[in-house]
Amino acid sequence: MIRLALISSTLTADTYGALSTRLHRAVWTAYAPVDSGGSGQALGQVTEAASAEALFADRVDAFDAVVIDADQVTAERLTKAAWALGKPLLAGAVGGNIRALGQADTLLMPAHPWRFLPSVQSVKRSLDDGKLGQAGLLRIHRWQPPGEDVGSLADRVLPDADLACWLFGSAPETVWSLQSTANPDYIQFHLGFASDGMAMIDVATSLPSGGDYFSLTMIGGTGAAYADDHHNMNLLYGGGQPNALRASQGRADLVGQLQEFVDAIGEQRKPIVTLTDTARATKVVRQVLKSAESRQVVDGKEGN
Repeated sequence: MIRLALISSTLTADTYGALSTRLHRAVWTAYAPVDSGGSGQALGQVTEAASAEALFADRVDAFDAVVIDADQVTAERLTKAAWALGKPLLAGAVGGNIRALGQADTLLMPAHPWRFLPSVQSVKRSLDDGKLGQAGLLRIHRWQPPGEDVGSLADRVLPDADLACWLFGSAPETVWSLQSTANPDYIQFHLGFASDGMAMIDVATSLPSGGDYFSLTMIGGTGAAYADDHHNMNLLYGGGQPNALRASQGRADLVGQLQEFVDAIGEQRKPIVTLTDTARATKVVRQVLKSAESRQVVDGKEGN
């Protein structure tokens, strides 16, 4: 059994606590907050410290691996501190500033939860199994209400830039994007890949509350596959007035990501997501923003 330490906000700890029964071969045994919101009691009976630094200094024997879920500045600072412990580490919101750490022997997995949505995993398997033929057109919509914690424009673009590179298996050769000055909450970008592959992606944060939506369609040479966030509305009728229910898989993406982290530790192998993936996606994000500002196509090899 792998003992996990969580470093996050108290609200996020509640989310991870709800996933405990869905994890195999792992258990939460330690927690430290990144805010002053309270305890991590949702994780169960765990060792708690007032801060991550205190946890690393005084309670290091209480856990085997570390999970950090925080904003980028905090995550990068704590990742460097956790790295000194020599324990496996799953860190969210990490950027290129810690890429050099990934060259050491200790397991470091960057958090890319968008890859672990079950329907997205199914699309990836279909591609890898050759069921779709050569990847041709990837279409992604990601729309969120403005009231959610959507982060910076770069943060909003990163997940789908990474998904496109992951599904096509490479960085794009050309990057073009368009952002309206009249609606800065919307951006559309096109990525051109080898062999005429193309991704068309739009990200919006101006929808009415409750209107969030994600969909992904991959059209290949011999087939197509579709994925969404399973927020579709289902009709429930049992006599009388029918009701519309929003379907949900819960945070299946976080479960899948955590399980991959645990399995990589147990099997003593590299995780399927690496810092090289993060660096590649981060570079594409920079090119998307540059194209939006210049209104020009950007060479995908730029900066190599």
